[in-house]
Amino acid sequence: MSEEGKKPRPPVRMCIRCRVTTQAPVVVGVVHQNSGPGFVVYACRPCSAHYPPEPPVLHSTGSKP
Repeated sequence: MSEEGKKPRPPVRMCIRCRVTTQAPVVVGVVHQNSGPGFVVYACRPCSAHYPPEPPVLHSTGSKP
């Protein structure tokens, strides 16, 4: 079966705050686990304003080189 001509499915996620399914999810958190893969926490655009911004991935812990 060919993948040509198929449109990509839009991202559909459930908002962690209001529990409504949204097609425009915003990442508001990442949960890391010691055993197994972690997971990403999503919110809808209106609810995403209630969460602080995620720090940059390469954020320094305060130590200087």
